[in-house]
Amino acid sequence: MISKLRFLLKYAHQYRWWYTGGILFMALTIGVSVTIPEYIQKSIDLIGQGREGNENAFYNYVLMILVLALVLILVRTMSRILFFIPGRLIEKQLKGEMFRKLTSFGKEYFDKNSSGSIISRINNDINGVRMITGFGLMQIGNVIFSLSVTPYKMWNMSPVLTLYCVLPLIVVFVIVRVGMAVMVKNTRRRMDSLQNLSGKTVSFLSGNGVIKSYNIHKWAEEKVDEENVSLFDFTMNIARVRSFVLPLLANLEQILKIVVLFAGGMFVINGTFTIGQLAEFIAYAALLSHPIMGLGWVLTVFQQGFVGITSLQTIMDKKGVDDDKPALEPSKVNTLFKQGVSVRNLSYRYHNGDEEVLKNISFDIKPGQVVGITGKLGCGKTTLVNCLNGYLKPEKNSVFFNGHDAALLRGQDIRKVVKTVSQEVFLFSDTIENNITFGSGDLPDNEKVDKVIYKSALADEIERFPGQERTMVGEKGIMLSGGQKQRISLARALYTKSDLLILDDVFSAVDTDTERFLIKHIFENRTNETILVVSNRISVLEKADFIIVLEDGEMVAKGTHKELMKKSSYYRETSELQDNKE
Repeated sequence: MISKLRFLLKYAHQYRWWYTGGILFMALTIGVSVTIPEYIQKSIDLIGQGREGNENAFYNYVLMILVLALVLILVRTMSRILFFIPGRLIEKQLKGEMFRKLTSFGKEYFDKNSSGSIISRINNDINGVRMITGFGLMQIGNVIFSLSVTPYKMWNMSPVLTLYCVLPLIVVFVIVRVGMAVMVKNTRRRMDSLQNLSGKTVSFLSGNGVIKSYNIHKWAEEKVDEENVSLFDFTMNIARVRSFVLPLLANLEQILKIVVLFAGGMFVINGTFTIGQLAEFIAYAALLSHPIMGLGWVLTVFQQGFVGITSLQTIMDKKGVDDDKPALEPSKVNTLFKQGVSVRNLSYRYHNGDEEVLKNISFDIKPGQVVGITGKLGCGKTTLVNCLNGYLKPEKNSVFFNGHDAALLRGQDIRKVVKTVSQEVFLFSDTIENNITFGSGDLPDNEKVDKVIYKSALADEIERFPGQERTMVGEKGIMLSGGQKQRISLARALYTKSDLLILDDVFSAVDTDTERFLIKHIFENRTNETILVVSNRISVLEKADFIIVLEDGEMVAKGTHKELMKKSSYYRETSELQDNKE
């Protein structure tokens, strides 16, 4: 509980002056609210005395009620604005911090948490914090002021009648409190179920093509239906409690009015109360019912919000892979690739693996070189690449950039000098132009965009698109072919200059003519100082200064194209096989 309150205080403290203003207007709201019944009492008693000589006083009382009502509208609106805006600002801040925190995590975290559950946390759990810091804090102020001023006014009028009002309030509050506890329990389960449903939905939508290919629609529907029914059950449990609790809260004011009308009516008959005083007391009873209703909602909001905070803290309190590493000075970052990359006895095991996928690999990449990597499927090519570009963290004293140990460098510092075009191409649901310029940090340079589009062998195809560079590519580039997506991803890497460009199997989805065009403009007309290309196409690898052959995570051969044709059976057989196909 203490950690959750500290979490809230950390964000709420930034807007303390907003809340201070909200509290002042809240106090004015309660002050005006309890003043109006006094003028109602005077007006009604004045009516009972007859018209003669009382007209002016009556008009003044009604005018005062009207003015106070207008003031009440103003101060109540201001109090809500001053409480609700910080809640929205905190929601905005939290979503930004959550995104930054999530981007700092490594592969291990995303292996254990699905995208759907993460999205659900960002949307639902942060909404709980917004409700606490907005509506919740406002209702706390409302309850405190109302339950201190209104009962005082009522007690001064009649202690006995006040006690008559308190008894049903206590009974209703206990019932509501029990109902709220059941609601919170089911809300927690509903949130877990919603995260599971979101995860499955995102997963199945992303793999829709696979589901169609294997004709397993029924299986997918049943899996989604299981989570959907679970979510429905918990939602219905909440709805059942609400259907009992909410009417009870909504009619609390009417219950109090009946109690006051019956007991207070006897006071009027006995001459203890006037009709005006009875009307005043009824007005106070109505004012008293609202904070009790608010108190029930406050408890619910805080309990639901605390469930969300617990979920958020599991993310916010988790350290990112680079949180403990200091940032390099800009001057050092600019010279990070001055001497190239040195790999010394690199071995790597995944967090959930039992065996090493890379074993004792050593080589150097000097500035200006073109280096190739090849090998059978699953031999560790992509793992090796990801150890060089900072996506995976190698052991200490394994990878060095200009004398700096990569294990001690932040991934974002490494990626300022290393750009990667991966085999898992990702495009945003945006225009081709924005996908190409993504990450550059500058406004699009049309001339530069046209140049990288040409070098990526996309110019002719883009000319045929309806909006050309401004054509929307759809979710994950669904409107484009695999080869087009790969070349747009390549254009993105070429648009922003880097010291080392890594091409991880980017030629797999292009035809031979396109491959030759790309080789000419990327390798021969050098756009990047150093290139590391991962491929099994010999026509690509023969342009490299040296080639590394991997097998079962080990470097079994290294040399130029001519040298490997002599000493590597795998390389030679691959070359002969591709020559025969041509």
